[in-house]
This record gives sequence, structure tokens and C-alpha cells, in this order.
Amino acid sequence: MAIDLTGKVCLITGADKGIGFGTTQGFLKRGAQVVAGLLDAEQSGPTVAPAMAVQMDVTKPDEVSAAVERVIAEFGRIDVLINNAGIYPRCPADELTFEDWARIREVNLDGTWRCCLAVIPHMKRQGKGSIINTGSITLRMGMPHLAHYQSTKGGVLGLTRGMARDLGQDGIRVNCLHLGAVRTEGEAALSGDAAAELDAVEAKQCLPGRLTPETVEPNFAFFASDDSGDVTGQSLTIDRGWMHD
Repeated sequence: MAIDLTGKVCLITGADKGIGFGTTQGFLKRGAQVVAGLLDAEQSGPTVAPAMAVQMDVTKPDEVSAAVERVIAEFGRIDVLINNAGIYPRCPADELTFEDWARIREVNLDGTWRCCLAVIPHMKRQGKGSIINTGSITLRMGMPHLAHYQSTKGGVLGLTRGMARDLGQDGIRVNCLHLGAVRTEGEAALSGDAAAELDAVEAKQCLPGRLTPETVEPNFAFFASDDSGDVTGQSLTIDRGWMHD
């Protein structure tokens, strides 16, 4: 049976492309009321239609608060938050500047925390809610030029587990999806060693073929649905068996 999200109000950050866009479109087909949090709602808003678009740079507290309040004003509730917004600039660990480090932390980790804090009071009032954070299997691997990215994803996992413990009595579930290499627009822009690494991914997987936003979406849908009502504080690896060894 297909996962049904009929009537659920779902806020998805970083929804203008890649995983966020694929999840937005999939949730719409499942009957959800989807709100797409966008870095530039004026420019990208039409691409996510018929989802409701809101301006939501996760590094800006005022924009996060305003976006959440707009969702509440429109629908009266938030059932699901998907923290998908993230960046992954590549840089050797010994060449990182503090500015590089601070920027990726501000988006990937602080942004996730900031969005969680904005929705939690509303979910507490409802007595239920599902927060789904986006992790990465790079956390378990020593991939080159991604030490800063991997560090933020380690923080996201810790945040997931701690919040699940703190919020369970309020009926709020917090889980994390650790994703493998998903074929997105961002990957298409890579070149050199980075592109070569991704070209070699499929040979390391148990299952042939690459992840896409469309194949990842059902896993977000499971955590968003009542079918996962007994699941919290968990991290699920979706990588076609890349990390099998």
C-alpha cells in the first residue's frame, strides 16, 4: 500500500532543487499540504507549485520564524518538518579557513537546530509531530575534502538523538536519514576528482544504479507518516549498499 500523507502539513527546507524538490513533488502526490522553504521564494516559488512557497534562509532567524508563523496562519498546524537545506563545498581539511568552517556549520547544523526550535512549540501544542533531519553516510567514511561537511552531519545525528529523547513525551518524533550519493543538479556541476569519485560510487554499491531524489522520497514519506508512529531517535541509511563493507 502506498504511503498516505493526506492532510498532513509538511514544511520542507531547501525545496527548490535536488532532494528537497523531489520530496516536495512526491509529498504533493501523496496528498500532503506542502510548504516549500526557499532561499529565494520570489525567484524559485513558481518551480515548486502547487506547493506553497515561503522565504526561508535557514541562516536567518527572522526568516525562519516568519516562515513558520506563515504556515501556522495558513493551515493552523505543522505536522512534519524536513530539514533538507544544506551545502557541501569541498576543501582540504588543512586549507579550511574559519569562515569556511563557520559557513557550513551555520547552514547545515545551526540551520537544522534553528528550524527545529521554530516548529517545536507548535508541535507541542498539537501533541504530536515528526521532524526528519537529513544526514549523510560521509559521516561514516573518510572522504577527502569533506571534513567540515562530515562534522556538521555528525552534529545533526547528535541533535536528532538528543531531541528525540527530550521531546518524546510531547509526542514529537525526531529521526534522521543518512543518504548516499544522490544524483542531483549539484553533482552535475562537479568536475575533476570530485566528479570521478562519484562516477566510481556505483561500483561500490550492492545494488546497481544511483539514488535519485525520486527514489529517496519514499523514505522521507515513511518517517512523515503515521506508519512510523513508533519510530524515533533513529537514523536510517539509504545508499543502495554503498556502506555494506
